[in-house]
Amino acid sequence: MSGDVFEAARRHFVDGVRAFEAAQYDEALRQFEASLALMPGRTSTLLNLAMTQLKLGRPEHALDNLAAVLAAQPTLGEAWVQRGHALADLGRDDEALAAYDCVGDEDPSHAVALFHRGLALNRLQRPADALACFDRLLEADPAAAAAWWRRGQTLQELQQEDEAFESYRRALDHDPALADAWSRRGAILKDRGALADAAECFRRAIEHGGDAALNGYLLASVSGGDAAPAQSPAAYVRGLFDGYADGFDRHLVDVLHYRAPQLIAQQVAALAKAAGRRFGAALDLGCGTGLCGPLLAPLVEAVDGIDLSPTMLEAARRRGVYRSLVQADIAEHLRTTEARYDLLVAADVFIYIGALDAVFAGARRVLRPGGVLCASVEAADDAHDWLLRPSARYAQSRRYLHALAAGHGFEVLAIDEHPIREDQRQPVPGLIATLKRSG
Repeated sequence: MSGDVFEAARRHFVDGVRAFEAAQYDEALRQFEASLALMPGRTSTLLNLAMTQLKLGRPEHALDNLAAVLAAQPTLGEAWVQRGHALADLGRDDEALAAYDCVGDEDPSHAVALFHRGLALNRLQRPADALACFDRLLEADPAAAAAWWRRGQTLQELQQEDEAFESYRRALDHDPALADAWSRRGAILKDRGALADAAECFRRAIEHGGDAALNGYLLASVSGGDAAPAQSPAAYVRGLFDGYADGFDRHLVDVLHYRAPQLIAQQVAALAKAAGRRFGAALDLGCGTGLCGPLLAPLVEAVDGIDLSPTMLEAARRRGVYRSLVQADIAEHLRTTEARYDLLVAADVFIYIGALDAVFAGARRVLRPGGVLCASVEAADDAHDWLLRPSARYAQSRRYLHALAAGHGFEVLAIDEHPIREDQRQPVPGLIATLKRSG
């Protein structure tokens, strides 16, 4: 190989590194590929190319290049770390763990591998093993702020709130700009009733670049006043439930004594009995794991479901009672769907939506004349249409429900008071609204 070719390949490589460090990943890709065209198989270039491909969301291509690197240098820790990242990006966390485990204890990449091993174990719902990873990291480096933050997150998975709170404090002692640690610390303070301290945490999270919609929503929940958003951020609702599906039913029924599906089913059964027939098609709004489905099935010809959370929908699908299931926003689906229904039910769905005009307009659109909407809400007093509570749940008033019904062409059949669940061992007052679409 001539010196000119080597020098040109080196220039492309150096320019690629500069572009990568400047987050100009398309340019970095071009430069590394140009370098490899002149000097094929060079492991340092292949490794940097793979790292660039990961930044561009191309983990399959990165794996091909990492395989070539590891074939030439099978003990290269950084290559095993990047292989773990690529496999994690593909959702193959078990294989990612095996890759991270190939990084030796004395390798410079070991701390990074151990940190990401902990993240993968949490995704695999193995928090005790993840905690051990973060503890090992912190033994070696007690000032590792990100490890303290992730340790706190893991402790929350293990229901160890006090220890988690202390981990977030340690994280912020070492890095006060960790927005997610501020947010999680604020959430614990909110649940403890320390609302002013929680508000300050959410403000600090926003100040340091945290999710403005999420932290603004949580800030509004603990601050009171009229600045609350009209509904929960969609990402918040999905995140709340995506990791909760497996234990959702047991927690709601056994711990929170959740009654909304039964109360709604009782109303629907009474209407069906009075009419002497079952309802036609029903749509379960915010169906979750499908607790309403088996209760509605004997009372309707068919039942469909809609929810934001894919893991919740998968749990609902396993019940085998839903004709179809859709992942979508409720108001948007009601605004656009071609389907028509005789019954809509919404069990504890409006606790994530404050202003209900769009939902009621969509409900009238998809209900056939004479169709019924039956929904539970947390009860607010009549001084408010709706409000966002420190629990980060919305409540609506009886007066507001009557106004919505009048404004959107519904007859009020009943608005009954019932406790719909417990919170901190106290009953949560609720309303079960049963409304009929006018002709």
